[in-house]
Amino acid sequence: MKRVFVVNPVSGNGRALNISKALKEVCDLENLDYQIIYTEKPGDAKKIALQFCGSFEETIVYSVGGDGTLNEVVNGIAMSNTILGVIPAGTGNDFYRMIEKRNKIVEEIDVGKVNDRYFINVASVGIDAKIANRANELKKKNLPNGIVYYLAIALELANMQSINLKIDDQLSFKEKTLLAVCNGKYYGNGMMISPSALLNDGMFDVYEVDKLNLLQTLKMFKLLLQKKHEGSNLINHYRVDYFNIESPVPLICNVDGEIMTDNKFVFENIESGIRLLTKDHPKIMSLHDKFHK
Repeated sequence: MKRVFVVNPVSGNGRALNISKALKEVCDLENLDYQIIYTEKPGDAKKIALQFCGSFEETIVYSVGGDGTLNEVVNGIAMSNTILGVIPAGTGNDFYRMIEKRNKIVEEIDVGKVNDRYFINVASVGIDAKIANRANELKKKNLPNGIVYYLAIALELANMQSINLKIDDQLSFKEKTLLAVCNGKYYGNGMMISPSALLNDGMFDVYEVDKLNLLQTLKMFKLLLQKKHEGSNLINHYRVDYFNIESPVPLICNVDGEIMTDNKFVFENIESGIRLLTKDHPKIMSLHDKFHK
């Protein structure tokens, strides 16, 4: 079995680079068939992953980076026989939180699709998508990672605006604060948005929030942090495998940490769209524990 490690060297303030050096030592020591390939710019991880789709040799393509790197690798190998490996090396690592204690070696899991992009964890529009987009902009200013997300939250709450959505066959647009489409459980650096989400049930867990004022929004985030939001009248939770949303103006959609902009988004849950490696070579697994803290 061939192993291909797609490494984003800047992920986690150099954590991915350190992991890649340790991976080389382990693979050489264990005489494993492997390649380590480094990305240089956005989009590289998808291009690298695509190179190994359709190979006659069974191949594991690992994402060694954050959630954005993982999303690119997913978009390179979704709907193929190539196996996805995840070595968390970013700051959030939200998808990995859901799979780190699974015991199967390889399992087939669902993958989401929004327009022409696949996602493995969560896609959302509204306040949280705006926060993610703001955080991406702040990162370019070389601010400390520890404050970027909190500063993004403060800036977006200070200028909070609802979004106008028409969902499926609704006749009119309605103001919303947030709509999150969940395949996985966690987003926003460990916030459990979807406690009941499963990766192999063929369904999205959708969390829809009508227009809130600032105090109500703060209450909503408090409930999210306390994992009490599913019983709140502020949040409508339902499960679907396909639906669409439309806006009169372009919307920001946060897709596993990557940003899309469009007036219309079509969401589809694809059963068994990814083959996921969840139990690896013992010495590679030991690196997860060593670096993922």
